[in-house]
Amino acid sequence: MEMLNSSSLMLKSDLWQTIIGWFGSWIHNYGWAIIVFTIALKLILLPLDIFQRVSSQKQSRFMRVMQPELQALQVKYANDKDRLNQETSKLYKKYNMNMGGMCLSMLLPLIFSLVIFFTLFGSLRSYGNEKLYTTYQQMDSAVVQELGERSLDEISDKSNLVIVVKDEYAKVKKQNGWLWVKNVWKSDTAVSQFVDFEDYASYKNLSGEAKDLAKDRYDFIVSTIDGEKQSNNGYFVLIILAAAVSFLTQFISAKLMTPKGQKMNTMNKVMFAVMPISMIIFASTSNAVFGLYIITNSVMSTLISTTLTLIMNHRDKGKTDAELIQTKKVEVVEYSRNYKK
Repeated sequence: MEMLNSSSLMLKSDLWQTIIGWFGSWIHNYGWAIIVFTIALKLILLPLDIFQRVSSQKQSRFMRVMQPELQALQVKYANDKDRLNQETSKLYKKYNMNMGGMCLSMLLPLIFSLVIFFTLFGSLRSYGNEKLYTTYQQMDSAVVQELGERSLDEISDKSNLVIVVKDEYAKVKKQNGWLWVKNVWKSDTAVSQFVDFEDYASYKNLSGEAKDLAKDRYDFIVSTIDGEKQSNNGYFVLIILAAAVSFLTQFISAKLMTPKGQKMNTMNKVMFAVMPISMIIFASTSNAVFGLYIITNSVMSTLISTTLTLIMNHRDKGKTDAELIQTKKVEVVEYSRNYKK
């Protein structure tokens, strides 16, 4: 029961919001906060990446060594599927291979990564909406405080109000802007950086005269910051980068996992198209914060994968797959002998 409760807690979006809010509280900019958060998360999950890489390399090595014998069995028992399955099972036992365990070792990290991806996606979407409301409310409250009991129509000289709006906007943008993106809680596309007024009115339960007055303030704030014509929140840069980095990650990973002289398998080729398209969809339909997460996560995954592969290749340099498998068998035998003594 305790384990179940812990698992349920991990899936709650509130947990991600608390963690990201903590990073934002000491970095003071949510764009940089999500980058630092993603790097920290990848480093925490590094043992899982190492486990997956070692398991994958081990499985590939065994399969390459067993391939001639598997092909021979497939030819010999082509017309006897039951006997083929029996002999294949014996072959796996001969090499001390547990296919179920190996598949599980490959699936667990993937499942864990997908759980993080989708729970974080949902969390950042809801958290982003809340941030849009609160950041706009900060500017609106400053205007209300300056107005006092008056309405906008009662003020002919609005120069002081303009100063108030720009001062509050500078505070908001310092925390929620990132490089070219005006508001990271909106997508890096040709949208307004501000929350939609009807959404804000619904959030605040505004109606009647209070809603009309709030709409006047909204139009004044937006026109003061963006001018009469609303400017773009972003320029699709993060969306393009998410697709490009995703493609590069898949390409490098496939190259590293494919032995020299062999062609990439069909699955890797399919992923070259599927993953970038998926990242375009996620990055364009979510806020810029999630786009930054996608890019940073992909870059970190590529760096970690490349580094681990280079280390393992250096360790195994000059040895054939058969020699490496044999070395491991000898080590197990020697350990058993020493244990018996």
